[in-house]
Amino acid sequence: MKTKVYGFLVTITLLLSACEAYATESSTDTLSPKSETTGALLIWESIDSPCETAAITLESLSYGKCGDPLTSVSMQVTNHSPRLAELSDLFASFSAETPAGNLIFKGMGDLVPTAAEKRAIAEWARLMFQVAQAGRIDSAWGMAFAWQREGGPGSFCDDVVVYLTGWVTASDCKGYNVEGYLTASQLGELYAWVDGLTTIDYTQTYPASTAGLKMTLALAGNGQKQAEDETIKDIFEFAATLYTELGYAAEAGAEVDEAQQILQDYLMALNSGDYILAAKLYSGDISVLQSWNPDIRDDLPALLERACTQNGLQCLVPRLITYRAPDSDGGHNFYVEFNNDDQTLFQHGPCCGETSGAPISMFPFLVEKSDSNLLVTDLPPYVP
Repeated sequence: MKTKVYGFLVTITLLLSACEAYATESSTDTLSPKSETTGALLIWESIDSPCETAAITLESLSYGKCGDPLTSVSMQVTNHSPRLAELSDLFASFSAETPAGNLIFKGMGDLVPTAAEKRAIAEWARLMFQVAQAGRIDSAWGMAFAWQREGGPGSFCDDVVVYLTGWVTASDCKGYNVEGYLTASQLGELYAWVDGLTTIDYTQTYPASTAGLKMTLALAGNGQKQAEDETIKDIFEFAATLYTELGYAAEAGAEVDEAQQILQDYLMALNSGDYILAAKLYSGDISVLQSWNPDIRDDLPALLERACTQNGLQCLVPRLITYRAPDSDGGHNFYVEFNNDDQTLFQHGPCCGETSGAPISMFPFLVEKSDSNLLVTDLPPYVP
């Protein structure tokens, strides 16, 4: 079983978005550490011995042992510039110590990254160091887990590979091939499994009535806890959801884009206090709003204003809107992560009156068709 799983991992071919090309003939330069770190957008330092470091600009990456002269390679070797530019535009500057190394990051964005997002950036920087050092890509570097589903009534042949950087690929033997990045919330789940569990090599076979359905999981765990059946089931569901949602997002057309914009406009209207616009974009149930405010009748903008300013609705700026799937009635389902006023990730929890458990940071919203219009049916998260 173990040999078969690792054989499957070896056969996976993946081009990471941050490092798509093998090294070609190119010159390298040796520079002093001080000169090469000046102007770097990201400086990474390992936490292992011997200490190693990388200083990354949009044009080049310099690497070597801490305190020694660094070797510089061009962006063409690692192809890191597009991803570094994305990260720099998204996040504010920070420094951090993470399990994947220490970071100094110079960003131009507004978002304050979560601990998991800082970890993902460190994992990416470490991967870029490895690519620069080796001059090539190895698709097994930084792999967190691989999931495979095969057989069954639909003749499945589905693969999902998730990397410690947060990069995900989903594919099948019929030409389906999509990719993307985990959200902040999903990164937190991933690292909890990787850091807490021992290595998993697991195959689940199903009864003959399922036409030979089989699912395989290989997870590179660094922890001490043996995965329980329920945890393996959770990872299976996590991977299957990624497979489906990435596919829906890749196939989304103009109507999905319009629905997402309607949702963005609705949430921003609530946040900015434009309750008349928010009311025009909302078609959901108002009974809870009415129960909170029995003195307001037939005035949805006033109900929304009271809900956001006094009743406990968290009318925050959306941080990320992720398309989930079409609705059976023709609408579109999304997940939304929100920002607190200080640009940190909003977390609500634990759920439903519980006193323990993981906080919630991804909230479902439905945008449905009403006549010829797309309207939002859900309210922002509520905090008593």
